[in-house]
Parts: sequence; structure tokens; C-alpha cells
Amino acid sequence: MAANRPKVPRPLARQLLVEAGHRCAIPTCRATPLEIAHIVPWHRVRRHDLPNMIVLCPNCHTRFDRGDIDRQAMFRYKELLRLSDANHVAPEDSSPRAGLIRAYRLFQNEMVRWHKSITQLVLAVALSSAGFPIHTAERCLRAASVARAAADKLAELGDEDVTEAANHVFDRYRSWADDVFDLKPSVFNRSSGDEDEKRERFMEFVALHEEVCAALDLDPAELDFFEARRNGRELPAVPLGTRGLWKTGG
Repeated sequence: MAANRPKVPRPLARQLLVEAGHRCAIPTCRATPLEIAHIVPWHRVRRHDLPNMIVLCPNCHTRFDRGDIDRQAMFRYKELLRLSDANHVAPEDSSPRAGLIRAYRLFQNEMVRWHKSITQLVLAVALSSAGFPIHTAERCLRAASVARAAADKLAELGDEDVTEAANHVFDRYRSWADDVFDLKPSVFNRSSGDEDEKRERFMEFVALHEEVCAALDLDPAELDFFEARRNGRELPAVPLGTRGLWKTGG
């Protein structure tokens, strides 16, 4: 710690620890003992600020400092914690319905990121002449970890039908990723079977949207199907014949 860097105020440290449940904020870790980390480094912000701070175990803190866990992922872990902490939610947004919608959007966004990381891994494997692309594979695994945590948060805030539908989406992508890691030829060859699998992945999202809307007592057309399009993110492949299913914001 820099000599002129003040200690984290005790109330703020307590709030951070409570936010994380006195465990490492990385969902697949949850270890102790704990340290408090700045997501954007102290030397850049020079202040202790709740939205930019997170609780990590020493191992995850070291991995973050050396770049094994990137800053975008750390902010997403922070967002998962924020969904669990009513103190971080504006009063007008603190209803269970608003929480479910936020969790749904977070899950969608993390699945989009995982989708992108899997397609990047497929391309990297296909183009690699020096063995399996380890760094690309690690990014894919990190994306899967965050997506799993987002699925768990959605399950926590939704009903049994939402939970089941979210798990179906996740499991479909896990099967796709497993096939890539297992180097199954069918994953790397464009075929009618590949198009069928894309359609099945998409239809799992359709089923989830229906269950979320049912839990919110909304018609499916009343809630944008994929808000990620408005944010310029890559969407899962949409098969022909389903693009007009609901408003997609694009």
C-alpha cells in the first residue's frame, strides 16, 4: 500500500464484506480469508468508492492484479453482487419485478458474451497450427463462469419455470462448449445439423422469454426479447422464420 494512501474506512469495508457475504466475490471461488480490491486501480482513481471496490480472496486478488481475470469480468461480478444488495438499488427500482428484469437482462448479456467467446474459440481452433489455443479457451471458461453465476441469480429471483428455462439455455451452451473443447468435428463443419443446433439454442431463449414474461404477468411482446441488440452486442444466431417473433429493439 502506498504511504499516502488512506485506509479503507471501516463502515465501507463492512459494507463491502456484507455485500459479498464475507466470501470471495468470484462465484466459483467464495473462499476466505479476504482482501479489498479496487477494480479500476487506486493510482488512477485515488479514492475509496463502493461501486469500484470488491472483496476477493488473496489468490483471486493476485490473479486479477496480474491480468488472469480482466476488469470487465470483475465489474460483472460486482453487478451480480449489486443485484443481491437492496442498498445499491434506487427506491423506484427496488421492486421484485424490477429485480427480475435486471437479472434477466444480465443473464442475456452474459450468455451473449459466452456465445461470442465460444465462436471465437471455434475460429481459433480451426486456424491454430500450434496446438490448442489456451488463452482463448481460458476466456471462454471465464465467460462460462460468469454466465453460470448470472443463471443462478436469475433462478434466485424467478420462479421454478424461469429457473428451469434458464438452466436449459445454459446447458445447451455448455454442451456446445464441451463439444468444442472435445474437438468434435461436427462443431467445426458447417452442416444442416449445425443449423439445427443453432435453432435449438435460439428456441431455448424463446422459451425463457416466455417464462420470464409469465412470471411478470406480461405479454411477451411487452418486454424486448433481446435488449443486447440495442447495446450493439453480438446476438446468438437467429434462424430464418423467427426474426419477427417479437420486437427485438433493432
